[in-house]
Amino acid sequence: MQKQPLTKAKVEIVEVGPEYIDKTWDLCEFMITEALKYSGDFANASHIKDLLKQDKAQLFLVVGSDEEELHQVFALMVTRISELPNFKQLEAIICTGRKRHLWEDLLVSEVSKFAKLNNCKKLSFWCRPGWAKVSKKWGWKIRHIQMEKDL
Repeated sequence: MQKQPLTKAKVEIVEVGPEYIDKTWDLCEFMITEALKYSGDFANASHIKDLLKQDKAQLFLVVGSDEEELHQVFALMVTRISELPNFKQLEAIICTGRKRHLWEDLLVSEVSKFAKLNNCKKLSFWCRPGWAKVSKKWGWKIRHIQMEKDL
């Protein structure tokens, strides 16, 4: 007997304002902590939480259901707006999750809309090498790479 799916896959992007960070933190702290381990530990989760609460960074949660799981947080993205001398840009400093096929296009679309609403001229994402494979479909160009060496 074939297992019936719980529901059809449907996700949405929720922008979490600074006033709701404490209420949603339990949903995302582990994911942020894990992502930071792969990002050279440039911050810890409490640093990110402080930036979010001070409205110096933005949190986008990918929530929804798929054929196997109901009412889940599948992914998140933390961004910040940088004011460069000639323009503003939205920088994604953390993007992590699972079942990327469910949310990648929607997340890029929603974050791009957010950037435009905030008068950003560019998007700049810090991401792991795997994103280079799929980012071309959104018109991304690799201009730089970041390499690290611990001293």
